[in-house]
Amino acid sequence: MDGKILPIAKPVTSVVPARPFDPFRRAKSAAAETIAKSVLHVVSRYEDKHGLRKRKRRLADQATYEIMVEAIVCDLLYRHLEVPSGQLHVSQSNQILRKKSRYKGQALGKTLPDILKIMAIPEVGVVEITPGSKTFKGKDYSPLLAGAGRQTILTAGPSLLALQEHFGVTFTGIGRASDEEVVLLRGTKQRDDKPAALVEYDDTEETNTLRQEMRTLNAWLETAPLSCTDPQINTTERRLRRIFNNKDFAQGGRLFGGFWQGMKHDARLETLLINDDSLVELDYGQAGLLLLYGLIGATPPTGDLFDLTEYGFAQECRPGIKKVIQASINASKPLIRMPKGVRKTIPASKSFSATLAAIGQRHPAIVHLFGTGVGLQLMRTEADILMANLLELKSRGIFALPIHDAILVEPRFEQEATEVMKVVFKGRVGLAPDVSVEGS
Repeated sequence: MDGKILPIAKPVTSVVPARPFDPFRRAKSAAAETIAKSVLHVVSRYEDKHGLRKRKRRLADQATYEIMVEAIVCDLLYRHLEVPSGQLHVSQSNQILRKKSRYKGQALGKTLPDILKIMAIPEVGVVEITPGSKTFKGKDYSPLLAGAGRQTILTAGPSLLALQEHFGVTFTGIGRASDEEVVLLRGTKQRDDKPAALVEYDDTEETNTLRQEMRTLNAWLETAPLSCTDPQINTTERRLRRIFNNKDFAQGGRLFGGFWQGMKHDARLETLLINDDSLVELDYGQAGLLLLYGLIGATPPTGDLFDLTEYGFAQECRPGIKKVIQASINASKPLIRMPKGVRKTIPASKSFSATLAAIGQRHPAIVHLFGTGVGLQLMRTEADILMANLLELKSRGIFALPIHDAILVEPRFEQEATEVMKVVFKGRVGLAPDVSVEGS
């Protein structure tokens, strides 16, 4: 077969309630498997009936074909569970479908348009298709799948909805492909409102180790008896990924992807449960500054590192001082003005230059590193510490949910997890951290 999908509706020219097609959805339950196999049978029978194939597919091509059908079916079902009659969008561009990439998976291949074309035929009725326009803008952003250009809109068709109603597939019945890339490398960020593009890379011993650690952790989290008292929260989105920045595995490396990371702080503590027990949050105190001192092998001053009362700043200024220091650590060039929100706690009588001078007096050993872009290097260390914590807790049979440099655990493991966090941090940085507890 050749050619693009035939239009069945007017072109889309404005924002629609669609999200990018996820090519890594797979059947997990028997019901979802049955639906995927049923659709595969119908599509294959249509091909045979109308003589659309001159020869039998090679084994490898047949496997890819079956994966494509399963991914389309599962993500349409998943989207319908997210939002009834919810939409997906996907590119038919050869620049994406024919491109080799560790990030896109087998379901985004060159024959995807042909399979969708059959699925959209009324007598098959698996998907309804709306052609997109070049001005399409999705509500969600995916640097690989939702790039600029024409996007095709997909909605579950009547045949698929009938199967869904009959078998009653839920979120738990749909999983993810085991070969999904969980170690992502981004380029240099061009705009503050969008993540940088994904960058291809060659595997090394380090990337292979990082990937194996992530797969081990994800397999463990998949088994967690995790629930939420808020029925609007989908607790199946658990697969974590490590994302590195600026084409450099020495920068970034934080974990993203867990559904709990998008929840508000209070909601996590109030509604999340493991083994039907609410959770506590364990967080490193003043980690950014400690990491910076550890980087150069210096000893920080005693006491609260954000306290500048000795230099004329009232204790009430502490939140603002913390923001200025954190922004300075993360900035790629010296700051020239107060970061947003700082004036809520630092009065106008305290100039920006006076604030920086006071910080420099408090931290003379490290102030020269402010505005040098060292933040992403520290973030890599922070993320490595977090991974070491998670894997150590796993070895002890303790489920922990990561939130950047903090973790959520059951209250009965609070003391043990706190000790693990302190030991791991000191072993990596050479300095003893404080660990705060919230929710107990």
